[in-house]
Amino acid sequence: MEIELKYLIEDEETQKKLWDPSVFGKYGEVDLHAETNMRAVYYDTEDGLLRSVDAAFRIRKENDRYVATLKWGGTSDEALHEREELNLPLCEKSDAEEPSLKVFAESEKGRELIELAGERKLIPTVETSFTRRTMRIDTGKTICEAALDTGKIITSGGNADIRELELELFSGDVEDIEAIGRDLAEKFSLRPGIVSKYARGPSSPSFVIATEAKRSMFS
Repeated sequence: MEIELKYLIEDEETQKKLWDPSVFGKYGEVDLHAETNMRAVYYDTEDGLLRSVDAAFRIRKENDRYVATLKWGGTSDEALHEREELNLPLCEKSDAEEPSLKVFAESEKGRELIELAGERKLIPTVETSFTRRTMRIDTGKTICEAALDTGKIITSGGNADIRELELELFSGDVEDIEAIGRDLAEKFSLRPGIVSKYARGPSSPSFVIATEAKRSMFS
């Protein structure tokens, strides 16, 4: 289960003021991590099967490695999102170039979706390209990760900016990260990120991203 808070940042100036270890240091011990360049492509069947059953399947390039992710179900309440998630590092580049739900065949949810999809072909629907900067925060009883994402959501129907703060719970109490989130939202005028990056893309798989964009991810 993935548990996280999502906030939208108003502008670049606010982003610069927010992303400072001293800002997060008041909540606990801070460990500053390196930047990661991320480029993800989300896939669905042409008739939107995965979206219709509240599931999402993506392949993401994280610097030099590829990761397949399956998300489904869950709940959201303003900034707080809770969702089931499976992540699988891909050892073979071919698994990233020719995505298939079959990489999750050893999981119950994967088998369920494979059966539902049958022989339907997966097509790219949404692309995201962004830089992620992270800090790990240890409050003494709760460990969470703060992530600053900046970049673009790309579809054939148009693009949208990504400027988001995420607080993901690793261990401890969700009430702790909610308190941190409320404090940051008040100080920096952050808005709750009610929907995911994927959901901010097209509402219909008919808005398919350009094939060239998908191919460039693996070059």
